[in-house]
Amino acid sequence: MTTQTHRGGAVSRFFRLQPVTAWLITANLAVYAATVAQARSMLGNNASALFEATALYPPLVAVQDEWWRLLTSTFQHFGPMHLLLNMYMLWILGLGIERSIGHLRFLALYMVSALGGSVAVMFYGQNALTAGASGAIFGLMGAYAIVAMSMRLDVKGIGLLLVLNIGVSFLVPGISLAAHLGGLGVGAVAAFALVVLPRRLPNRVGRRGREVASWLGYLLVVVLVVAAAWYAADTMSLGSLLTR
Repeated sequence: MTTQTHRGGAVSRFFRLQPVTAWLITANLAVYAATVAQARSMLGNNASALFEATALYPPLVAVQDEWWRLLTSTFQHFGPMHLLLNMYMLWILGLGIERSIGHLRFLALYMVSALGGSVAVMFYGQNALTAGASGAIFGLMGAYAIVAMSMRLDVKGIGLLLVLNIGVSFLVPGISLAAHLGGLGVGAVAAFALVVLPRRLPNRVGRRGREVASWLGYLLVVVLVVAAAWYAADTMSLGSLLTR
């Protein structure tokens, strides 16, 4: 009885202190459970109708305007190990980042990093079926590094983690290097715009001015990423017409 109460308290505390991380993990687990139920297989969940309708396949975005795949694909995973590894990394990063920058900013960084990873796939993984939260997770690692460096904190740990994960992305077949690097780059730039740059504004700007500047900078990053997605899709559509 004591153990159950303690576990329940730990889960409740997690949802209270890191609600965005907790709900993102919950959403990923729920989507995976739905694909498993449809496919009737834990390892072959990618055979489900839900997976096929939401995973990222760039030609379907470019030719059939299925733009939702750029974000829905980041909630899909190929099997339990893919899911659990990504959720473990999200949990670790959420514990270290969410409360320090705020819940809304953490969610904003996660989503734009996810989008950035998908857009990179539109350019460099056009014939691959892609899914997973790793683009967003790489974005959070990039964001953590940028914010930590701006505060002159020790970045050896996150630097080593980035090097190891990028190395794995190069060496292990089947991993989307484009999604990882795209998410990493966009997450770092978005963190600079949303968190670092406003803190460097002069004092006369005031708290409200910094808040406005941070979200305007973030909005600019989002616009650029969306524009890149449109350009990639438009280029692919043109290419498909020319090859007919």
